[in-house]
Amino acid sequence: MALKGTIKDFGVADIFQLISQQGKTGVLVFSNDVDEVRVYFKDGSVVRASNTLRTAQMLLGSLMVRAAVLTDEQLQNGLREQQRTLKRLGAVLVELGYVTDELVRDFATLQMTETIYQLFEWKFGTYEFESVDVEPSPEGVVPIRAETIVMNGIRMTDEWPGIRERIPSYTWRVEALRPLPEVEEKSASISDEFDFSGLGESASDHTAYNAIGSFERTIFELITPTRTVQELIDLSRLGEFEACRALSTLMTEGYVRVIKPAPIEEDQPAPRVPPGQRLRRVGGIFGRIVVSAGLVVVGAMLAGRAVAFVGGKNSVSDLTFAPRPVERRLAEAQMHRLRRAIEVYRYERGAYPTNLDRLVEVGLLRDDDIRFPYEAPYFYRVTGESYQLLPPVH
Repeated sequence: MALKGTIKDFGVADIFQLISQQGKTGVLVFSNDVDEVRVYFKDGSVVRASNTLRTAQMLLGSLMVRAAVLTDEQLQNGLREQQRTLKRLGAVLVELGYVTDELVRDFATLQMTETIYQLFEWKFGTYEFESVDVEPSPEGVVPIRAETIVMNGIRMTDEWPGIRERIPSYTWRVEALRPLPEVEEKSASISDEFDFSGLGESASDHTAYNAIGSFERTIFELITPTRTVQELIDLSRLGEFEACRALSTLMTEGYVRVIKPAPIEEDQPAPRVPPGQRLRRVGGIFGRIVVSAGLVVVGAMLAGRAVAFVGGKNSVSDLTFAPRPVERRLAEAQMHRLRRAIEVYRYERGAYPTNLDRLVEVGLLRDDDIRFPYEAPYFYRVTGESYQLLPPVH
């Protein structure tokens, strides 16, 4: 029997659990309106993962640059050599002497786990498993038991809402308030992010006995007067959830606080989104949507003319009156585009935008996109962990 269906009927955790119990080998594909994620299993364990809409910040080279183990110049050299040799970037960077095999494996593991754990936040979509031969990770990533992914995924799902309430935006600056107690702790590494050999206990679970564990110390030691939450996530190499969880613990214990950046003056342009914070594929996706919308517009114009001439009239007022149903069609296409931009914003910043103008400020949309084809902007409101998006009343 084929393993496929919808996430609403059969959750991500249940799917992983079933594949693990049956020791299956193959590719599990998750799809929704925003992304497609492929998870590769070997005998019930995860060995690789990829997604169509991978953010620039989640590319292997970008992860290394933002973690300060690779410079921009070294990355560009590596990319040029990769283009010349057609080898994988990790292998090229090792050959150039910029990084070690161990570092490549660690960052490939981080890239894989970050891709997979985003699935536990999906509210809708489909899945389908195909039994095919699967090769091990070329970067040498150690297979992760699906049970471990399930346990950690559930833990993340339970704790994320409270963490996000404490950390509204990754652009906020972090300030140390008082020093940590002098307790020797083992420093955290990427391989400690999750307990890949156990059944869901992460390396920081000892914090149940001591609120300040190795992850909290890693984050605290990285704090400077100018660093933001996002920079701490990048430099810590712990992954988004573990870094934010550690920061939240430090906030709860009174060791640090997050500070909202000063508001942008009206006569100043909105800041450019830093490299690595945008989606390389957004332009292509939005471009296809624009082309589709353009075709709808052309069809609407032709339909309007046909209706006008069939009625025996050809005045401008007659032609512009007809497309009320077409306006609704355009609005449906535009709302689909807006939803993509909203999800892209959430993926990059960890929370939904407070209003549609934020999508314009960060460069994901133009000003007229938040109202096309109407004069008034679309209705948008954040509701807890979701949002409402409706056409304007007119």
